[in-house]
Amino acid sequence: MKKTIITILLALVAVAGQAQKQVVWEKPSAFIRNTGTEFKITKVELKQTETVLHVSAKFYPGDWIRFDKKSFLQTPDGKKYTITGGAKTNEKESDLLLDSLFWMPESGKADLALHFNPVPLDTKEMDFMEGYGEGDFQFWGIYDSKNKQKMVLPDEWQNVKYAKDETLPETKINKGAATIKVKMLGYKPTMKLSFLVGGFTPLGSREHFHKEFPFADDGTLKIEIPLWIAREVTAGVPGMSFPQILIAPGQETSILMKISTDNRPFLAFKGYLAKTNMDLVNAYDNLEEYMSGENIYLKVKDCKTPEERLQCLTDIFNERVKAFRKTKYTTAAKDLLCMNAEKDFVRWTRDFSFTFSPYRIDENGEVYESYENLEEKMRENADLLQLSAEKYAYTWKYLNEPSSPCSAAFWETMVINFDKNAKKKNAFNADIRQIPFLLSTNDEYIVNKIFKEMASEECKNIFLEYQAEQQRIAQQLASQESIFFKKYDEVAPENILQTILDKYKGKAVLIDIWATWCGPCRMGHKAMKPMKEQMKGQNIKFVYITSPSSPLSTWQEMIKDIDGDHYFLTQEQYDYLLDHYKSDGIPTYAIYNTKGEETFKQIGFPGLDEIKEEIEKVLK
Repeated sequence: MKKTIITILLALVAVAGQAQKQVVWEKPSAFIRNTGTEFKITKVELKQTETVLHVSAKFYPGDWIRFDKKSFLQTPDGKKYTITGGAKTNEKESDLLLDSLFWMPESGKADLALHFNPVPLDTKEMDFMEGYGEGDFQFWGIYDSKNKQKMVLPDEWQNVKYAKDETLPETKINKGAATIKVKMLGYKPTMKLSFLVGGFTPLGSREHFHKEFPFADDGTLKIEIPLWIAREVTAGVPGMSFPQILIAPGQETSILMKISTDNRPFLAFKGYLAKTNMDLVNAYDNLEEYMSGENIYLKVKDCKTPEERLQCLTDIFNERVKAFRKTKYTTAAKDLLCMNAEKDFVRWTRDFSFTFSPYRIDENGEVYESYENLEEKMRENADLLQLSAEKYAYTWKYLNEPSSPCSAAFWETMVINFDKNAKKKNAFNADIRQIPFLLSTNDEYIVNKIFKEMASEECKNIFLEYQAEQQRIAQQLASQESIFFKKYDEVAPENILQTILDKYKGKAVLIDIWATWCGPCRMGHKAMKPMKEQMKGQNIKFVYITSPSSPLSTWQEMIKDIDGDHYFLTQEQYDYLLDHYKSDGIPTYAIYNTKGEETFKQIGFPGLDEIKEEIEKVLK
């Protein structure tokens, strides 16, 4: 009996020992690369027999996600631990079959368990990699949040000193390049991250600036952006944070960042208005309550009359400004925040039905945005707040100051539309605000009228320089055989399609109607490039058609990499073609056989296999 008791005790000790031979990380930290699916690692279990990542996923209801059976965990020593399965470990989780489609439930939320060969129990950090491709799931720097290590800053970033205060510069034309330098701590070459700069259209250009710049293997990068004036731009890393910062021609902005697990990747700034930029980064986290459209909607939705709604919006605006002014931010940062608040105030009060209608409340009482049936909603809400002509007039408090054009809000708001005295108060702002319109319109009468009324010679020179550049590009294009720029302007819209097809009698033709700003169009070009290489020498012509909505300099640059014949039509011709194909969007594709008969039409890229199949039909 005594021997039996000792045996049982030893067994219990052994079981207890086995139970202790596992480590659990509750709510671990991780940087999860932005893939369209919102992931969160809720728990990590390190056991002797396996390692389990418990993951919550949010994605579009009824859509699917998939994990590759080649996925693995990787520890800092470079060792890899392969995924073994996706079996659920409790009733809240769902079973996942590797390499198979997992369909998201109606809630758009799912809890999953990913099982791997066991990593060592003393592991402090690891990465999850589905692969190194652009669309592969990647969870970087997974570690127990209770064991967070203090980050050591590079020597040159130790004890950064900021100015006590900074003010916004008065807007002056000063053409040059703004330099941005970035250092990312914790960066790994396999992350293949990029730094995005966007959210503005440079003066002297029609092209909205939105570009990603890849980091070097050491986590650094240098960017030069052509500018005419100081500008507030969106800057950051996809999957982390995108605050507004200020950059200026001839000025350098240095940024220290970290691989972020807390959506606060910006550590420090140096150079141009460094303290203001640090304040702007902090503002979007610390003042979210005052900057959220959802919060405005919640406050105004229960107002009973138009008068109550207007007063509520006025109170919100004044409350925002008061909160911004109370902060310890620089004068420059406070001014920019106030300009943004004024932009929102004007947007809500002068276009209430459009701004209010997208917001909805779900079954959990949470606010979300949806543009489904927006026009119907706007009609329902049309009478909620309509201002008389007298009340519609507005005197600007912040957005017509000498420094206002550096603000993103200035360019997102039609400053001179409401305040009749705006031009008298600040003629330069009125002139500079006209430049984007001058560059975009084709009405010579309006262009000449506005140009003559402009008082600023510097603003006039921006427009004249743009015109000269357009003429130079046009001359270059005129000499290229495969490019038809303005060569068919005199052809009636109803005849333009046949005129183009007549050039290719006896050949099959694929027509691609596109624009430089159309992402799906560019994706289609990229997808078809290998197929076109394979079909070289065959009896087919690839014809690409765009319109003045595509900036000329951008079009010229992009078509260098698109083999085929390129047509830059008038807007009327382009619109007629889309109407002919009964198309409400681009890209639009049409295929014609050697007799000039249409055999295929598709709005949106149908996929490479279908395009190839349809082309092969007309080549038989």
